[in-house]
Amino acid sequence: MADAPMLTSARVLVVGASSGIGRSFAHHAVTQGADVCVVARRADNLAALCAEAGGGHPIRADITEPDDCRRLVAEAADHLGGLDLILHSAGAGTLARIEEADADAWRRNYAVNALAPTLITAAALPHLAPDAVVAFLSSESTTETRWGMSAYTSSKAALEATIRSWRVEHPQRRFLRIVMGATMPTDFGTSFDASTLGTAFERWMAAGVSMTAMETDDVGRHLAETLAVILAHPTIDVPELCLDPRGEAWTQEEK
Repeated sequence: MADAPMLTSARVLVVGASSGIGRSFAHHAVTQGADVCVVARRADNLAALCAEAGGGHPIRADITEPDDCRRLVAEAADHLGGLDLILHSAGAGTLARIEEADADAWRRNYAVNALAPTLITAAALPHLAPDAVVAFLSSESTTETRWGMSAYTSSKAALEATIRSWRVEHPQRRFLRIVMGATMPTDFGTSFDASTLGTAFERWMAAGVSMTAMETDDVGRHLAETLAVILAHPTIDVPELCLDPRGEAWTQEEK
């Protein structure tokens, strides 16, 4: 049987690589032989990632700043000589009752989750290889609304609207929406208020939301392997990929 495709020599930009899924994906992309630029605000985390993976070029940037969005693309394209794959994995979340909406928090959710991917992709267009893939991490919460997650859910819904627009306005390009199920461990939610989080868990469980989660490293490896296959088949468009934890088997009593 032929060897599975790998990201060998692929020119990869990972936005949001300091932790979680982005970090795991970047690590596996480097070990597969890709040339990788990794972007985040936390320079120390990027340096640690590159040392651990044995490669990668760190770019410190604050993607809530439009100038940084353009600058990071210019630096990555110059370093790599073009772009074959972009993974937008940065994410911001807020946990609060919707009537307690905080304007600054909502602005940050939209800036990170919707506006930054749009600005970065726009800046990257002239540098994309003809068969490049631009992949965006979205969330299952856009269709299964979670109590307390209104800012996050609506900003991810806005992201999905932009992905549809990219596909309509640039049909010759490949834009991939990746719908992510629960994944642990990540930094997402580390700043959530404990009391509000406890209420949220109660509400989520009452609504039938599964509390199982995928392992972050498994997800990063799977994405690296899957995106390698997609790049290896340039005549095939893959508009959507859904990743979810496997459900538990029913017991005899539940049947």
